[in-house]
Amino acid sequence: MGSNQTERFQDPRQLSRDELRRRLSSAPLEWIQKALEHPDFGPTEMVLALRNRELSGQELERIGKDRRWTSHHAIRRGVVSHRRAPVAMARNLLPHLYWKDWLELAVDPAANPVVRRQAEKLLLGRLHEMSTGEHTALARRASRGVIPQLTTICGDAEPAIVDALMSNPRLVELDLVQLCQRADSSGPVLDRIALHTVWGKRRGVRLELLRRKELPISTLLGIARRIDKRDLQPLIEDDRVPPIVRVALERRRDGDTPARS
Repeated sequence: MGSNQTERFQDPRQLSRDELRRRLSSAPLEWIQKALEHPDFGPTEMVLALRNRELSGQELERIGKDRRWTSHHAIRRGVVSHRRAPVAMARNLLPHLYWKDWLELAVDPAANPVVRRQAEKLLLGRLHEMSTGEHTALARRASRGVIPQLTTICGDAEPAIVDALMSNPRLVELDLVQLCQRADSSGPVLDRIALHTVWGKRRGVRLELLRRKELPISTLLGIARRIDKRDLQPLIEDDRVPPIVRVALERRRDGDTPARS
């Protein structure tokens, strides 16, 4: 056995605290079980041990039921986040984490699907208690299960929230179409969508924005100049489109002016 292997499997109870910490995240399960008996083994060491993929479900359950450990937030989070955590125990510990922990779990493809759904459920229950800053942070990374409900608070909220939402890679066009359709969506929020370099060019979004009188006329006319020819007549006949915009659309139709990108 090489010197590195000998060092790796040395009795952890005889190591210094620094040496112990250095090996916890990659050591074999049997080694970790002995390490628990180290006189300096405390919460910091346990957090490092919970990063070890070799921990068994049985060992995780033992840790998760020990109040000496679960009184520490970082340990609760480490147990719930471990890929081998028993689902029932993980669900019991989830409500005792922070919303940012729920977010991390909800977007983690390696997390147990049951745990991800529970994390999303907890996030949704907390949604209406969050501050503007929290909503903005959530919007930037929210999972698919959270985004539709998140859009319901965007309409009359700070435009910064919808700005963050439009940077979320999990957002789809239908989410913004529905936001544009909401009666409580404010002019500033709709304007942010209209002026966005990516989402403001989506056909479904443009069609809905043209029906919103809350937008400045200059913005509406700018959108009208970019509407595809196939959509002109339905919009001209739509009473929800402001009259001045319908006139502009009629001129485009009659003049056969090509749409701008």
